[in-house]
Amino acid sequence: MTTIAFETDKLNRALREVRAAVQRRNTIPILANVLVEAEAGMVRLTASDLDVMVTLTVPAVVERPISFTLDAHRLADVVGSFGGGSQTAIKFDGSAATVSNGRARFRFATLPKDQFPILKQEVVQARFTLESKALVCALDVVRHAVSTEEVRYYLNGVFLHAFEGSLRFASCDGHRLARYVDDLPEGAQSMPDTILRTRCIDLARAAAEARETSIDVAVGDGKVTMAAGDFVIVAKVVDGTYPDYARTIPAPAPAVASVDRDALRVAVGRLALVATDKVRAVRFDLKRDLLRVSITTPEHGEAVDEVPCEYEGDPLTIGFNSKYLRDALAALDVDHVEFSLGDAAAPALITSPKAKAASLVLMPLRV
Repeated sequence: MTTIAFETDKLNRALREVRAAVQRRNTIPILANVLVEAEAGMVRLTASDLDVMVTLTVPAVVERPISFTLDAHRLADVVGSFGGGSQTAIKFDGSAATVSNGRARFRFATLPKDQFPILKQEVVQARFTLESKALVCALDVVRHAVSTEEVRYYLNGVFLHAFEGSLRFASCDGHRLARYVDDLPEGAQSMPDTILRTRCIDLARAAAEARETSIDVAVGDGKVTMAAGDFVIVAKVVDGTYPDYARTIPAPAPAVASVDRDALRVAVGRLALVATDKVRAVRFDLKRDLLRVSITTPEHGEAVDEVPCEYEGDPLTIGFNSKYLRDALAALDVDHVEFSLGDAAAPALITSPKAKAASLVLMPLRV
């Protein structure tokens, strides 16, 4: 019998992060488990879905080195039910494990370590460092435009590449596009074009937000590794060629509307309450100093709101998908946004003077 003792709070936080890499439905039993590797003074917790692997190190009192696997979600739920400031112990007897806290005891079946799949990055073509806040900011801008369409699988992620002395994050789904441009970090010049999986970017963003530290990134061998202190992600990249998205970003147009972002978000969100699955188009009627926003449905008629704006250009009517518009506004953490508009059939470019690194594009809808 081998005992591992943890501070419950630290184990609970670690399990919440690690289990995010475990799919709820698994056809391979071992993938529902978390790998527990205990060494002197620490335990490594590892979870994987074959495409993305997460490892987190937790301090612990370990009697002797031992490795085994337990059901990840059940373990996280059990430890999460224990009170804060307590001690949790895991006792492994070779065929099963008992998780205890105070008088509570839970017995777990185990699977051997050698069945657990480990993702390894054998070759590194580029290695560089990103600040956690910069990574969070970039992913917040581009995440909403990632495609979920299975046919065009190469759009199911964030495109990370070096271009003209800058590091660029981009995503598009055929209806909208988002790009974030950052300074090119030392070592990223040799980075191959990389499409980061959706699960990889979601896990990386959560890890970066929880830690005020730098993120060490390694790219190569069809994989990417991101390390943030005690947290490491190894993920396969999407195997495909990302389209030349820059060609779809329109040049600044003569008609420009500057609008309070929060006021517009509230107005569009309020009008969307009457929208249906068949009617998602929100209509913009622009003229000097005023943006009239409306949605028309067969059941409820027309819903209208007005938002003050600064508009330069001829009067213009254009429509957008209300959800896509709200997603775009949410992606920019600024006071005001600018819509650069050509005509009713041309894509709109959304930017902000206070977020010059971000560029968003929305295709119009007929209204």
